[in-house]
Amino acid sequence: MEVRVNQATEIALGPNLTEEEARAIVRQGEEVAVFALLALAKLLAEQLAQAAATSNQSPSTPSGMKPPYQKPAAPARGKKKPGRKNGHRGSHRGAPPRIDHHAEHRAEVCPYCGGPLDRCQETRIRYTEDIPDNLRSQVTEHLIHRDWCSRCKKKVEPAVTGAMPNATLGNRVLVLSAWLHYALGTSLAQIVDVFNFHLLLKVTPGGLTQMWRRLAQLLTPWYEAIQQEALDSAVLNADETGWRVKGQTHWLWCFATGTLSYFMIDRSRGSPALLKFFTQEFAGTLVSDFWGAYNALHCASRQKCLVHLLRDLEHVEKYRSPGAEWPAFAKQLRRLVRDAIRLQRRRDELAP
Repeated sequence: MEVRVNQATEIALGPNLTEEEARAIVRQGEEVAVFALLALAKLLAEQLAQAAATSNQSPSTPSGMKPPYQKPAAPARGKKKPGRKNGHRGSHRGAPPRIDHHAEHRAEVCPYCGGPLDRCQETRIRYTEDIPDNLRSQVTEHLIHRDWCSRCKKKVEPAVTGAMPNATLGNRVLVLSAWLHYALGTSLAQIVDVFNFHLLLKVTPGGLTQMWRRLAQLLTPWYEAIQQEALDSAVLNADETGWRVKGQTHWLWCFATGTLSYFMIDRSRGSPALLKFFTQEFAGTLVSDFWGAYNALHCASRQKCLVHLLRDLEHVEKYRSPGAEWPAFAKQLRRLVRDAIRLQRRRDELAP
């Protein structure tokens, strides 16, 4: 991009400006020199803005990590008719399997004009399902008998299965609070408010945190077993996305097969985090995107995500200025990938 300073002198501002042309601009006077500097500043700002827009399109940066003002505008879409398409079976909430209460409703007067009504035999049924108005917690006093075991030579007692050892809150509180925090991402303060003010159950942040740590210790053997099963799988999919921990950026790593999912939160997005999971050389096929950290792993075979491959082909065409041979190569590769995707969808219909 170039800006003409003076049509008479044919001096253009741009990367090819020489020292002689710059001196010629100065000799034309103060106003021409000021105009040239402002034009150069505008040119530089436009180039920086274009470079920033290009870098924001990098597929290695998760969309959730980009500020909203840097994301491209959503494409305009026409109004979609509500409901399923013609010929498809409708979806609605079915009748409840049980009825807990019965209520009968009859108007005394007309709700529109207040006039008298002539009674008819016509009725209709409507179902509503709601939370009970009394959500008070239940307190249970456990009377635990201790008896003498002549074989062990000590007194023994049965375990209370409704709560963890030495816990004053039951397992339902533990599971619900852990699910709100770790599965739904609800903050600790918000969970305390839900229990204290809505469920009328007094909890504290420290008490919930201690319960979650005990739960983590209890589930660690299962967590490690899932990791080992993932490492022994024939095909393993890996991906990562941004994750906030106390206001700081961390990364949520996911390793999944058709039957399991293993999640790991780490401060690093590089190979050190991957080496924490891959405690042994992976003998199967690792499926991932083009993030460079995966190149540090030793795998029997690799498979790149086809969706990322198609996206990168489009990215190269728009922002990387490929050579003259690129369009023919990209067209052939894109056709090959899409044929493979269509073939995969028909896999159950085809013979081995």
